[in-house]
Amino acid sequence: MTHFDERSDQEHDALLVLLGGEGLGEGTVPPPAPTLMHDPWLTVRELSPLADLAASLHAKLEAASARNPNRKPRADAAERRLAIVQNLVANLALAALRHPPGTRLAVQADKKSTTRYDRKELPRGPLIDTLKSLAEEGLAVYHAAVFKHLRTTVEPSARLRSMLTQAGASLEDISRAPGGETVILKAVVGRNRPKILVDYADTGETLRLRAEMRTVNDALAGADIRLRGERQPPDQLVRVFLVDGAEARATFDGHGRLFGGYWQSLPRARRAGLTIGRERLVELDYRAMYVHLAYAYAGAALPAGDPYAVAGLEGHRDAVKKAAASLFFRDGALRRLSGELRELLPAGWTAKRLSAAVEAKHPAIAHLLGTNIGPSLANTESNILVAVLLRLIGEGVVALPIHDCVLVAESAKAAALAAMREESKRLVGMALPVEEKAGQ
Repeated sequence: MTHFDERSDQEHDALLVLLGGEGLGEGTVPPPAPTLMHDPWLTVRELSPLADLAASLHAKLEAASARNPNRKPRADAAERRLAIVQNLVANLALAALRHPPGTRLAVQADKKSTTRYDRKELPRGPLIDTLKSLAEEGLAVYHAAVFKHLRTTVEPSARLRSMLTQAGASLEDISRAPGGETVILKAVVGRNRPKILVDYADTGETLRLRAEMRTVNDALAGADIRLRGERQPPDQLVRVFLVDGAEARATFDGHGRLFGGYWQSLPRARRAGLTIGRERLVELDYRAMYVHLAYAYAGAALPAGDPYAVAGLEGHRDAVKKAAASLFFRDGALRRLSGELRELLPAGWTAKRLSAAVEAKHPAIAHLLGTNIGPSLANTESNILVAVLLRLIGEGVVALPIHDCVLVAESAKAAALAAMREESKRLVGMALPVEEKAGQ
């Protein structure tokens, strides 16, 4: 099972989906950049300029369809068609208002049976038909799929961008339909292949996890969160759990990190523009969290000093950090260096030498390295973060999670520090060290 690196696991899967689940082969066309995944749960806020624009476009498409003698109007489908137009307009508006020209939306065009992850009002056939109709009206640019290479993509046209400006539409006009799944289970099905969604039966555990996410998302939706003074469309955080293989039993003890917040993928410089309640934010980070969690698991105390300071690798901290992550998320010994690790290490270092150096630095947890304990550590990390968020919400504080850290208003810094230390002690038996990152 692969681990979560600095790049969002969802972004990685989105890219693979866009590529048809395969890497780019020789002679293929590279994907457009940037590319977003179509979000079936976006819609327009009622009584907004964007809602008016969607209603106008829907009426125009309905009138054109009514002139088609091969189509028999169905009154019971009118609401569904409107929902599709509202969803597509919201997605295209998001691409146009938040991202540069040329940004595309990748759309899942193939038909499959409906699962808990689908929005039933948006069946794929009518969705694609409506996209094509918008393209025929000059409101979108439709790019058909390239078999085994690129998925269907669409982008807002210059005409639609102009209409959005004339209508006075803004990101605040974008809303979210209720009902999106927040407890996601995916299966790892191979290297460099997108993880597949797993449909599962609810249990007491999944109901509890979903209730926790509802509390978190309701608090986020009710908070005054802005980027450079502008309210953003409401995001929905989800927890993503992983299992090994499509036939594996549905369990929720592997990974579980929180994804879905737009702030998670913002470059650090742009995060400085985030505010909650008009206050600037501070970033509080668990230091070397996986190493500390491994020591807690082993019932041992972590020695003082930097856990990534290894003899012979002074000045190569990033290499040691990545090596430790690799050793947590693998079965068996590290037999060869990845290209990234090789670039970070000084000349003469091998996989065997690197592993021995990490083990010598951390003898108390050496027996855990190469045992694929990483997914369990990641699950503990995410459980702690959710507990911190829930505790802060109970104290009237909203925090923005980014995997092993939180962003909070400056006035809530002391409360957040206490929550992070005390919740980690409650869950793993030791208060994990927390530091404020500079430059936020």
